Amino acid sequence: MDGIRSTKSFKVPTSDGHILYVEESGNPNGIPTLFLHGGPGAGIGQNYQWPFASGNYKLIGFDQRGCGRSQPFGSIENNSTSKLIDDIESLRLFFNVDKWLIFGGSWGSTLALAYAIAYPKNVIGMVLRGIFLGRKEDADWFISNNQGASQVFPQEYEAFSAGFPALASYQNHKPLCQWYFDQLTDTNESVRNEASSRWFNWEDNISKLKKSEASALDYASTQQIYSLALLECYYLLNNCFMPANHILENCHLISNIPLHIVHGRYDMVCKCDSAIKLHAALPNSKLTIVEDAGHSMTESGISKALVNALEHLSIHITNQKPTLNVQAKQKKQYV
Repeated sequence: MDGIRSTKSFKVPTSDGHILYVEESGNPNGIPTLFLHGGPGAGIGQNYQWPFASGNYKLIGFDQRGCGRSQPFGSIENNSTSKLIDDIESLRLFFNVDKWLIFGGSWGSTLALAYAIAYPKNVIGMVLRGIFLGRKEDADWFISNNQGASQVFPQEYEAFSAGFPALASYQNHKPLCQWYFDQLTDTNESVRNEASSRWFNWEDNISKLKKSEASALDYASTQQIYSLALLECYYLLNNCFMPANHILENCHLISNIPLHIVHGRYDMVCKCDSAIKLHAALPNSKLTIVEDAGHSMTESGISKALVNALEHLSIHITNQKPTLNVQAKQKKQYV
């Protein structure tokens, strides 16, 4: 792949029992850039590097707690938004980066914004896609029975919620999440696998404007299917471990950070209104609504907009490069 040099991998222990799987690739002298995957629970996978093929970036990606190649797999112990923010800051120090560019989509956009609010001086810019603000209304849009995606995909939602005893009466995402969480943590493996497949299939069904012929279940591993379902359900059940409206109420803390927002007009996972509200709260941000796209970063309009946003932001950062201090210290090697 043009611009992507050999990938180095690291296992970085936390202070509370997790071991993070981390990758470094790209140009060692490029713009330090952190890739934040979605989910929670999706992991970085194999193909996350393609938006950075220009060779302008020193790219760092990691599997967040409980998923991918991080250990222990599927663990929800010591797993919360504040813990993930601590992990990001630890990795910044591990790689001896002063300030870095943050790239994230879906849950990755939530985590990027939460980290930037906690550490605004450590972020040189952000490119965010498929904005999810972690509010009750965002979770309701995704999995409630009376608004959002369920109204556009009623047959798929019927399969997703099949067997849920309180379907007719519930008014928000919490009861359904609790029902799913009970199954996803059941002692019976077949119960866990069946529930995770239904959850994963629901998200796949609503992720693109034009549905792919192949199901994501056909190429995702059983491990990825389970961690995505478990951690998404767990975080939604716990209000994403953030105060209500935390991001929008604290946008003043990140108003000086260059931000490019990319969102599909017909995104059924993360509603377009969230991107518009974020842009309104950060008037210096740049917003691109892709008219012929849904949620997935692989859709043509989304992918082009992301690459364009990265290109524009990298020019801005390069012009400001004297403010960057990328130290060339030797990293401690963990195995």
